[in-house]
Amino acid sequence: MFSVVIPLYNKEDYILETVNSVLNQTMPNFELIVVDDGSTDASVEVLNKNVNDDRLRMISIPNSGVSVARNTGIETARFNWIALLDADDWWDLSFLAEMEKAIKSFPNEFIFASGRSRVFEKQIERYNNPYLPSEGKMDVVNYFKVIQKYLPLINSSNVVIKKGIFEKYGYFKKGQKRHEDHDCWLRLCVENDIVFMNKNLSFYRKATQSSASQSQYTATDFALYLDTLIEVKNRLKGQNRIYFKRYYRRFSTLVYMQYSYKFTKEERQGIKNKLKKLLGKTSTSLLKIYDVFPMHKVYESMRN
Repeated sequence: MFSVVIPLYNKEDYILETVNSVLNQTMPNFELIVVDDGSTDASVEVLNKNVNDDRLRMISIPNSGVSVARNTGIETARFNWIALLDADDWWDLSFLAEMEKAIKSFPNEFIFASGRSRVFEKQIERYNNPYLPSEGKMDVVNYFKVIQKYLPLINSSNVVIKKGIFEKYGYFKKGQKRHEDHDCWLRLCVENDIVFMNKNLSFYRKATQSSASQSQYTATDFALYLDTLIEVKNRLKGQNRIYFKRYYRRFSTLVYMQYSYKFTKEERQGIKNKLKKLLGKTSTSLLKIYDVFPMHKVYESMRN
């Protein structure tokens, strides 16, 4: 029923724990696809030495980035439901069984997610917001209603998606190193809600080495994400368009404030041209204050 897809790049310290959290699931009906994205450490050797399970299928590709690795796994999947998991995260052993229950309870939906926690070195932080169903319950949740105020309710380790949805709305963007997951969720959720099972079943290891979230933020990453924000803005209607406006105005302003000082003059102009399509000319013109008075240090102090 499930094809579990794990993109792997240099996670020798974590990949065995991640894979075992899948192979030891209480619901055994799945295949596990690990796509090695040209790892230069001992990640592959760790799996070859310690795992002997017919459900595991290894695919090796030249280093191409996490989006290509995920897409490779999805495209070669044998089952209709794609469960994503990053190579340094892990699941509760009942994750797939709970997702199967949710799918049977909501047979007309195509995107499912579980509760999750961010695992820091000294603490664990449970994801929560007022729009989620109560603890232990499941219900349909509007993605855009959530992101107007809160972090997205899905990430690349707590979500199960019908394979045909990727085929219809698009896969992860090749070459995008930041926001590649959010970019995909936005496109998928324009016409789809999310069934959220509010049980703590997915664990996201925060700030590990070679994590995409730790990579340098580039103008290319921002530009690629802005393209999707513009596309989604034009596709949305009614209340969802209002929710989304609150999100993209906040997001685009904060990113420009935090990172534009790193961009070249030409890159900043290219970003502004896209922002005009998203925010309008007047709102975009106000951003020039950050070109004259860089505010990234103020932003960092606010975060800390």
